[in-house]
Amino acid sequence: MKDSDEKKSYSRRRRGRKEFQCHCCRKVLPFCWNCPCGFQICDDCFKENLWGISNGPTWICPDCGRVRMM
Repeated sequence: MKDSDEKKSYSRRRRGRKEFQCHCCRKVLPFCWNCPCGFQICDDCFKENLWGISNGPTWICPDCGRVRMM
């Protein structure tokens, strides 16, 4: 029983944050596209702004300009 508790806490640590806040709509959600600089965007806002931040299999962070994989 104790092993499963340790595994659960380990997986919780490995997965990182459970909540994200979109920088566009300010909603708190369980998933956002994110960049190491701290920028976060929800899937709905991402799809709405796809024309400006994506060029196919990658997207470009509007804050720092890093190229990120989808």
